[in-house]
Amino acid sequence: MAHRKLNKLRRDACRLFTSETMVKAIKKLEVEIESRRLLVRRDRHLWKDIGERQKVLNWLLSYNPLWLRIGLETVYGELIALESNSDVMGLAIFILNRLLWNPDIAAEYRHPTVPHLYREGHEEALSKFTLKKLLLLVCFLDCAKQSRMIDHDPCLFCKDAEFKASKDLLLAFSRDFLSGEGDLSRHLGFLGLPVRHIQTPLDEFDFAVTNLAVDLQCGIRLVRTMELLTKNWDLSKQLRVPAISRLQKMHNIEIVLNVLKERGIHLKDESGASIDSRDIVDRHRERTLALLWKIVFAFQVDVFLNVEQLREEIEFLRNTHKRKTQLSAHKTFPNSCRVQEDNSNNFSPQSYSENVKLLMAWVNAVCGFYNIKVENFTVCFSDGRVLCHLIHHYHPCYVPLEAVCQRTTQTVECSRTRTVGLNSSPSSSDLVSQMFSLCKAVTASVLYKELLDNERKNFQLINAAVSDLGGIPAMIHHSDMSNTIPDEKVVITYLSFLCSRLLDLRQETRAARLIQSAWRNYRLKKELKLSQERDRAARIIQKSAINFLSRQRILRRMNAAVFIQKHWRRYLARMIFLNLKKTKLEEARSKSATIIQAHFRKWQCSKLAKRKRAALVIQSWYRMHRDLKQYLHIKQCVIKIQAWYRCQLARRIYWEHRAKIVIIQQYYRAYKLGKMEREHYLQKRAAVIVLQAAFRGMKARKLYRQTKAVCVVQSLWRMKKEKRRFLQLKKSVTTLQSHVRKYQQVKRYKEIKNAASVIQTWYRAHVTSKKAAADFQRMRLAALVLQSAYRGMEAGKEARILRAVIKIQSSYRAYVVRKRFKNLKDATVKIQAFVKMRQAHKQYCALRAATLYVQRKYRSHKYTLELQEDYRKLKGACIRIQALWRGYAWRKSNDTAKTRALRHSLEKANEKSREENKLCNRTATAIEYLLKYKHISYILAALKHLDVATRLSPLCCENMAQSRAIFTIFVLIRSCNRSVPCMDVIRYSIQVLLNVSKYEKTTHAVYEVENSIDTLLDLLQMYRGKAGDKILEKGGSIFTKTCCLLAILSKDSKRALEIRSIPRAVACIQSLYKLTVRKHKMDEERTLVKQKTNTLFSRASFVPVTPLRIKTVSRIKPDWVLRKDNMQEIVDPLQAILMVMDTLGIAHY
Repeated sequence: MAHRKLNKLRRDACRLFTSETMVKAIKKLEVEIESRRLLVRRDRHLWKDIGERQKVLNWLLSYNPLWLRIGLETVYGELIALESNSDVMGLAIFILNRLLWNPDIAAEYRHPTVPHLYREGHEEALSKFTLKKLLLLVCFLDCAKQSRMIDHDPCLFCKDAEFKASKDLLLAFSRDFLSGEGDLSRHLGFLGLPVRHIQTPLDEFDFAVTNLAVDLQCGIRLVRTMELLTKNWDLSKQLRVPAISRLQKMHNIEIVLNVLKERGIHLKDESGASIDSRDIVDRHRERTLALLWKIVFAFQVDVFLNVEQLREEIEFLRNTHKRKTQLSAHKTFPNSCRVQEDNSNNFSPQSYSENVKLLMAWVNAVCGFYNIKVENFTVCFSDGRVLCHLIHHYHPCYVPLEAVCQRTTQTVECSRTRTVGLNSSPSSSDLVSQMFSLCKAVTASVLYKELLDNERKNFQLINAAVSDLGGIPAMIHHSDMSNTIPDEKVVITYLSFLCSRLLDLRQETRAARLIQSAWRNYRLKKELKLSQERDRAARIIQKSAINFLSRQRILRRMNAAVFIQKHWRRYLARMIFLNLKKTKLEEARSKSATIIQAHFRKWQCSKLAKRKRAALVIQSWYRMHRDLKQYLHIKQCVIKIQAWYRCQLARRIYWEHRAKIVIIQQYYRAYKLGKMEREHYLQKRAAVIVLQAAFRGMKARKLYRQTKAVCVVQSLWRMKKEKRRFLQLKKSVTTLQSHVRKYQQVKRYKEIKNAASVIQTWYRAHVTSKKAAADFQRMRLAALVLQSAYRGMEAGKEARILRAVIKIQSSYRAYVVRKRFKNLKDATVKIQAFVKMRQAHKQYCALRAATLYVQRKYRSHKYTLELQEDYRKLKGACIRIQALWRGYAWRKSNDTAKTRALRHSLEKANEKSREENKLCNRTATAIEYLLKYKHISYILAALKHLDVATRLSPLCCENMAQSRAIFTIFVLIRSCNRSVPCMDVIRYSIQVLLNVSKYEKTTHAVYEVENSIDTLLDLLQMYRGKAGDKILEKGGSIFTKTCCLLAILSKDSKRALEIRSIPRAVACIQSLYKLTVRKHKMDEERTLVKQKTNTLFSRASFVPVTPLRIKTVSRIKPDWVLRKDNMQEIVDPLQAILMVMDTLGIAHY
């Protein structure tokens, strides 16, 4: 079945690919590629570059494997051997070996001697081939998807694919691989290959149904079902997706109901109540099932059955049965001329459609071969025999006829009391029949169980055969069909599936059936012809025999009549005598018989009356016992049901009360905990304010006294520091100058040496070549002199002279060639030695320079670290000395009783402080609350604690970075909306991230969170309308805080480059800048109008204030103090977005 569907799909694809419009477009595309108007860039090697090959392969594998397989087989015109339609590995191998490579082109351009080397033009030919096949594949798949070639119409692209539209894939391919091509889809549209498919989220919607009440509530699946049944693909355009609200769901359900009403389907359930969209949305299971049955009964038979094919099959079955009946009748009754056809049909049409009537006609046509008459869709199918015969007729191997149980409750007539009736008369009052009925009731239950077992076996045969055939849902079970009246709708639906499947598979048995019908026609004609000849011969013989026998019969009749008359007359005389004698005897016998009969009847009536009374007594006691037993059983069941229902009711009430109590307890505990935390916070805040006031007063009073001492110490220290620094700089400069001069002299010497070597090499080569030329000329002149002398002396001996000259010439040429080869070999060896020497020397110099540079850097770094360490030690010692001196001086001058009391109170407060109030413990508790609890009050309290801890302690920031708290904060930000509690959560979350990112060791931890930049950009987009919140007490708006965080994260050049490489980020920031500038101008104009109005009333001049553009990222540092107003942040949204653009290096206009 799967292979046949795949072959049908291949034929449809080939028909589409070879259509007239497609062929013309393909020819135009070939002309465009051959004329180089579509050309692959020269720097893109699709068969050499592994990265480019992988990119193209990933793009093509983003298609659905089934679509990709059909497209490749159609474009290449060959079958691809795959394990299944989801064999992605096989498709990838085919693409690499046949699309990005071509063996025929490789064989044409292969080098004759060198393997894996190709002649010029190979790369261009392969690029043209790949470009043509790739564009044809993309355009054909788009066209095939638009034509809905596959019945179930799967998605063209995978759900996790990079592209969701053919146009996007073509644009990406033209951008990366094509030369001088902008919009490739527009170019292909001019050629007749338009691409229009876009895969929407509705196409990727999961239409699987697991719960009828819940999954059908939104209406999307029902509308999709109606599309498939009615082939009206415009219904999905009316959907409201996603269906979130109740009105949207009701709108989607109304689309389905309107389609059903247009087709004349009454939307009422079995009780007569109308089915409304509110019932489906409210998950009314009974009416949902009623609506589904309406859809099934209205469309299932029409969709699954091919009416023309079914009528043809019915006609074929009737003709076959007619011939078979005629042939069997001719064998049984040779003299019969015609068999009477049975055209009676007891099927009551009721309100069935024409297709249902055809389905019943098909069932009767098949069952006619088995002498079974089907009258309805309920009781006739309850024993399973009809379904077994239907499958056996088409596929006898799945359901053998001898395996079908013929003894069922439909063939053996049973009464309601499970007794088998065998043609006994119910009105008979004979004693023997009553006794037989009592004996028969004992064995009735055993026979009834046997019949039910036979029906179960029939249904097991049906299920096994259906599972082998495939394509038929398991809708029936023997418990729903046997010993009851089956559901008519289920039977009709199951029959439509079975009929469609059997008619699809009849091609396998069609040939055998045609051969059988042809043989039966031939045999019937032959038998009819032979019977006609026999009939004519028999009639002639019968005519002669009848004439002879009629004459003999007349003679015998005449003789017999005479003989009979003689004996009859004698018999009459004897009978008259005997009748007179018998009359007297009969009169005596009748009197005695009458007396005997009267006594016997009286005795029999008394005996029957006694038996009847005894039977009535036994029946009454038996019925009383049976009814009492039934009543006790029903009473027990009712008690159990009541107990179970009351238990369920009590359990539900208990769980409801328990849930309410738990919620009340949670809210009360949260309120109590928040109130306690608020009181602790207010107490601590008041104490801290008192301490701050006292400390600031003391600090202000000490400031003046410390100024002079500090100035003296600083001047002495700076003098010593500058002197030491000057000496160190002088020494370093002297050393550096010596090294630089040494390096310059060495470099100059190397350049002179290399130049001398080059000059020497060229000069020696010139001298050697000149010497070789002089030797050659000298030898040539000597040879010429010898030749002229030899020719003059040996003029008469031309033959021998000629041979000698030839020999001398060959020897000389060999000598010259050997000498030239030797000179060239020596020169080559020298050049190679020089080149290798120069390369080794160059490598050695580079290594030496690198080593010297590394040593110099290392020594300077080591010396710098030593100086810094000495400086830190000296600074720490000075600070300690200053602190000790100042403390001693202050205590000596200002150590009063009040100060001593304040110091003692601070020491006591430190001793009384609890362990859980320390910042590290508060941070750990807040992180635990943040990771564990989901309630917004707990989350908000944890964020507030984290804000204080990260603002006051760098160690708390490091603990935050090590835990998963930063990732959880980003998840919280992504899950929040624009409500007031969510805005508080976002504000505190951004403040915590700001505190963590201002510390250099933890900035990278904030940036490394997955999708952190995307989350911040989405946050800017969400709160761009609230960017003007300039309340300084709250530390700026969410917009400005997010801008500051983004600017701090992009301070590093590498991170800024990564953020700029995201096209969405740059576009988003530029759009936010334009929106903020427009709002700022509107605010300025509004302020200007107000100032002008105030000026008109007050008659005073005004000067417009222009906001300064500043870059504040460099001065946003962590201030580990308690006051929030020391945090350096920006409140103006325009300054914030300008700061982000300046940090990222994005131009603004």
